[in-house]
Amino acid sequence: MLIKSEKDIEKIRIASYINDFTLKILKDFIENNYEKINAKVVDDLAFEIITTLGGYPAFKNYKPPFTDETYIYSITLSLNEEIVHGLPVASKVFKKGDIVSIDCGTIYKGFYSDSAISFLLDSNNNNDLKSRLIRVCKEALDNCLDFVYHNSFVNLVSKAIEDYVLDNGFRVIKELSGHGVGKKLHEEPEIPNFYTPNYKQKLYNKMTIAIEPMITSGNGKIKLLKDNWTIITEDHSPAAHFEYTVLVTKSKPEILTNIPTNLFNEFYKKVKDIILKYLKVKSI
Repeated sequence: MLIKSEKDIEKIRIASYINDFTLKILKDFIENNYEKINAKVVDDLAFEIITTLGGYPAFKNYKPPFTDETYIYSITLSLNEEIVHGLPVASKVFKKGDIVSIDCGTIYKGFYSDSAISFLLDSNNNNDLKSRLIRVCKEALDNCLDFVYHNSFVNLVSKAIEDYVLDNGFRVIKELSGHGVGKKLHEEPEIPNFYTPNYKQKLYNKMTIAIEPMITSGNGKIKLLKDNWTIITEDHSPAAHFEYTVLVTKSKPEILTNIPTNLFNEFYKKVKDIILKYLKVKSI
């Protein structure tokens, strides 16, 4: 069982702060500049932010078990029907009404963090399909934390996610799941987003896990694109993805990928010149 020491947890916590800060900056950067940038610019900015803050992108040069290829980018950036692992390439541009999903990982002194966000570009309708999809995905993640504590069962977390998503008219992507994180990017236990009665894995104090619901408005079936990375919805329905790195405790879990305001401000001072550089010279 992958229980972490206090020293391990502190490194994972710092990696998580860097990760959360990076995602917040990338979201703001895209929302305010999406008509004049492309996905590669966002990836380049992510690399500079993470490394300036003392980390390294966990995805860069990572070789997952499902492919023989090594990933060469710092983040994944998925649009609309792209669920996960979308490539942040120069040919990928943004338009009004896009769902943008960014997954980001950070290594700090040998320890990993992983988190993801989805957001809708330039929409004034908070009740349209895409807006509701994003909101329900985030709420499903937040609500399932009630079942994250010492001696709880993973399948209770999974059931909470699936029940909330289904009750709101959407479906979870069953082929993709959360996971343990910390000493490696992907560790045990698996954290499914749907209920499996026979899965009796427990959660224990000082475990660090990545919970990440991925949901869609369609039938829930998936397809792998020819780039061998990008996973989309088979019916091209929109998808959303949120992820936290979470510390299991004996009571209320700690969302590690939730940077305190004072530390956010300190990090911002360190990368302010980098952000200004991108605002001035980076464009399509």
